[in-house]
Amino acid sequence: MLHRALVCSLLISLGGCDGASAPDAGSAVDAGSAVDAGSAVDAGSAVDAAPPDAGPVELPLLAVEDLEVAGAFRLPSATFGASDLNYANGVIALGATGETMFIVGHAHRQAVAEFRIPELVQGETLSELNMADPPLQPFVGVLDRVDNPQAISRVTGMWLQDGALLVNGVEYYDAPGDNTHTTLVLRDASDLAGSTVDGYFRLEGRAHASGWFSALPEAHREALGGAMIAGNSSGLPIISRLSVGPTAFVFAVDDVVGGAEPIPTSPLLDYSLATPLREDLANGGGDNDLWTHLSRAVYGFVVPGTRTYATFGHSGGHGPMGVCYKCVPEGRDAECGGYCSRDPRDYSLMYWFFDVEDLAAVRAGTMAPHEVRPYAHGPFESPFADGRPQMGGGAWDAERGLLYLTMLAADREQGRYANPPVVVAYRLR
Repeated sequence: MLHRALVCSLLISLGGCDGASAPDAGSAVDAGSAVDAGSAVDAGSAVDAAPPDAGPVELPLLAVEDLEVAGAFRLPSATFGASDLNYANGVIALGATGETMFIVGHAHRQAVAEFRIPELVQGETLSELNMADPPLQPFVGVLDRVDNPQAISRVTGMWLQDGALLVNGVEYYDAPGDNTHTTLVLRDASDLAGSTVDGYFRLEGRAHASGWFSALPEAHREALGGAMIAGNSSGLPIISRLSVGPTAFVFAVDDVVGGAEPIPTSPLLDYSLATPLREDLANGGGDNDLWTHLSRAVYGFVVPGTRTYATFGHSGGHGPMGVCYKCVPEGRDAECGGYCSRDPRDYSLMYWFFDVEDLAAVRAGTMAPHEVRPYAHGPFESPFADGRPQMGGGAWDAERGLLYLTMLAADREQGRYANPPVVVAYRLR
């Protein structure tokens, strides 16, 4: 469990500890409460839940048991504007007050809409969850609003900064591995359809950095050399152009908003096909429980009040039968379209937790980015994730202490061909 200093500091930020009043029934971290209004949290003001005198080394490491479900909500499957949420990409970003959420819809359209977050419910069935209202802003395409010579076709990360929506993307099937310009800025996120769009801008980390965005807590900024992280991983076609494991690149968000060219990025965690997080990606030895050809991380953030860089996603093929390529899985009649688990039951959500001290050692030059290994990893349990579970994206609400993760294709009760994601929220115990 988390060190008591962390728990107390979290409660202080919410109004209670050591005799002070605990969060009341209206608090946003109460599982049954509505998500109330909160101030925007920009890249320079992420909530640091650590005690004021605690240095990074003294902070505790997060255990997966320290995360508990705060509640979940459903999203409508209907078409709104240019897209819907069936077969959704599921990348998300929080709105300015934390009351709304931007989300990427159908994978073929890569359009973005903004929904109001309904009251979270700790239900065990879909029917118990609240359904989000129709979007405040319907789906609009973003990737082809400016010249797109490198055919960027998949949104992989979003972040709201000073009213602008930052968008990372990659070409889904970049066979030459030559994507360099990956990042857009929608200048007015309150007007998705009419906003000016600038880009594409070039990240120095290229596809290795062109995924999720997250803010660093104040306690770690000096040691890690910045205020923001961009990350990504393999799990899309053409593994050689991606990091074979989760990444963490420090960058300055003002460089993106300001249109710096290129945007400097500093790798603190990064892998390659030559130096993967784990050898034997097909798990031929039957003992690879860390990273396979089927692994993909979709979100990572440094958890305030800890020294943990927590990354989340999905994986498969960790059992004794391993991973195959275009084979016929056991009990099936047709071959899979690419890599798949020989055992069709061998898929799960996953987490990989890294010690920030190791990332600081990379910045200090005493470790290489590919030498860092997670101190904890394994299957990640979540409600509404059945069959072949996959995550689409995540977002950390520092104001309320909530981690949102999207469970793809988890809602199949809105029609025969409907399968929008379910959004599950977690909090620290």
